[in-house]
Amino acid sequence: MNTTPTPADMAIQPLPPFVEDDGAPSGLHLSVRDSEALVRLVETAPGVLRRSQFFVWSQGPLSALLPHQVLVCGAYSRAQRRLCFTAFQSVVLPAPALQALTDNEGSLLEAVSAAWVRAGARALALDPDRLPVAAQGAAASVTQVLGKTPWLLHGVARPQRPNELESLFLLLGAPPAAARASESLLHLERLIPYLHATWRNVEINEILSRRGSPEAVSLPESTAEAPAISQPLTERERQILRCAREGQSNQEIGLNLGISALTVKNHIQKILRKLNASNRAHAVAMAMSRGLL
Repeated sequence: MNTTPTPADMAIQPLPPFVEDDGAPSGLHLSVRDSEALVRLVETAPGVLRRSQFFVWSQGPLSALLPHQVLVCGAYSRAQRRLCFTAFQSVVLPAPALQALTDNEGSLLEAVSAAWVRAGARALALDPDRLPVAAQGAAASVTQVLGKTPWLLHGVARPQRPNELESLFLLLGAPPAAARASESLLHLERLIPYLHATWRNVEINEILSRRGSPEAVSLPESTAEAPAISQPLTERERQILRCAREGQSNQEIGLNLGISALTVKNHIQKILRKLNASNRAHAVAMAMSRGLL
């Protein structure tokens, strides 16, 4: 993305404070598990200053609250005067699908942006089959890979100007139950300030770093590099992670590798312990960030 912030933008922004939503509708308060995940997300967000870190963060704390296989992040570029998009995925996407999700001037992202504005600039579960005809072809290239579960969508617009988007985030490939659950929309409403601020900081810091600006935030050694894993991954474990990256189930991985689904499950549990990952998508992200795949 070729964003060029103005001088006033050239500073890493503080993240918003965490405020528990005591006014949430009855039955939609955070569970203990979700509260712990939210605390981890908020606590780790300030250390996210690179895209590789953002990917791991999105597949760890964020995915614990909002499961997804693809996260599309859009940020307004003052140089290009439009949203510019980047996709992070824990599964392999064919070129047409990836192109549709990152084409700044394409019909799909234009339709998605318009749908969010029409919905009142609120968290939205978007049915890809109900997009305008002009966007159906691009949407089909995505749903052929990720299925037709609703797409979770939210963003940030300028105050009192809902048509002027500062950022937009699209989460795809969620399990059907999670994509349709009202809790997912509530989570997205709560998390959008952190998504917006964290992605903005990543974009600005990487631009400043490319320019060699002294204003770029240097990464502490503890966050610049992922901590070493306790034990190296075996070749079999890497094979399983590569299959998991392609979205294969334990049964499919077992068939491909000539082992049982139970053996695959046992390998994945070992992988999670070695990488200190919360789930298989998080493990894939962490392995990719370390160059293990």
